[in-house]
Amino acid sequence: MTNRTIVVGLAGTFVGMTALLVIGGIVLHPIALALAVPFGAVSYFLWYHATGRLHDQARRSAEQAGPTERQRASQRARAEANRERAYRAAGAADGGRGPGPGPGRRDARGTGRRGGPDGSEARDPRDRAPSTDGMTEGEAYETLGLDRTADGETVRRTYRERAKRLHPDGADGDEEEFKRLNEAYEVLTD
Repeated sequence: MTNRTIVVGLAGTFVGMTALLVIGGIVLHPIALALAVPFGAVSYFLWYHATGRLHDQARRSAEQAGPTERQRASQRARAEANRERAYRAAGAADGGRGPGPGPGRRDARGTGRRGGPDGSEARDPRDRAPSTDGMTEGEAYETLGLDRTADGETVRRTYRERAKRLHPDGADGDEEEFKRLNEAYEVLTD
């Protein structure tokens, strides 16, 4: 039994009850007519739903209302990802955000604003030039000790081998070299 069948059955039941109340109101007592009005309204809306017109009307009004909150959030997320990708392509290692907290992050004061300790707002990070102190692709290959023709699997395998050897918790660990290795791997995998 489908939902439509159930709705049609309910609509038929309410139509029958409405008819009985109208007849009872005419024959017995006018109070029955007052009870017939809500039953009639429910019958109408159930029929409207069973024919699919209610669904069509709701869809049309939703389309006229514009994008939903989920769609707007998705659009904002795509725009943020595109901005970060553009800044990284331009050489900014931090995604163009600068030293302050990014969108949705809070600073040490918990205010969610960027700015100095005096409360002055910092400039928009999109207004600054991309950072040039990031590692280039050539330097990244050199740090990993690979040729520029190395494929992604070779880069990954070499990174893992060297990361095990250089990890600061290991016997031959070197924290600065490990950081440089991570930066090289990030440059090559982005």
